[in-house]
Amino acid sequence: MQERNEVTLYLAEANRGNSRAYDRVYELVYDDLKQIAHNRLFGFKRGDTLNTTALVHESYLKLINASESDWQDRAHFYAVASRAMRYILIDYIRKKSALMRGDGAEMKPLEGITLAVEQRVEDFITLNTALEKLLEWDERLGRLVEYRFIGGMAYEEISEVTGLSEATLKRDWVRARAWLYNVMKET
Repeated sequence: MQERNEVTLYLAEANRGNSRAYDRVYELVYDDLKQIAHNRLFGFKRGDTLNTTALVHESYLKLINASESDWQDRAHFYAVASRAMRYILIDYIRKKSALMRGDGAEMKPLEGITLAVEQRVEDFITLNTALEKLLEWDERLGRLVEYRFIGGMAYEEISEVTGLSEATLKRDWVRARAWLYNVMKET
């Protein structure tokens, strides 16, 4: 609990322009960000995408360079970090996929590319496309998917960010998963 409060205090200092506060936030949240990144990369083989450390570093740089870094508290920071990781991953996967299709890359023999990797990348891209549609249809449900699936946040943490009860979040989670399943099934 003390760490939560400490992160929130340093985020407030960072909002007021204290650049050293960002350094302290980084020290406090680094292990948690690594765990979030590790959860997002689970199932990808080494080399399919960024490694955990690279994803943490890129997302943190994106966060501190954001012009709208008006962090409310620790939970809000993790929610935005989850979103940043999703964008970084999808950009990386799309670029890598483009290279595999030959956009500026040296052609490789087919046997050097495994279908499992291609399927994993396609699944992630399909999920991202469905999530973008969900965000347009119902932003609250879309953010919940980002927080739970991308960020690995617990209902309690999401409740802090959104102000919604855990019971409401659990009901929304069922709705969001069903909606995503139907959209992904159609593609």
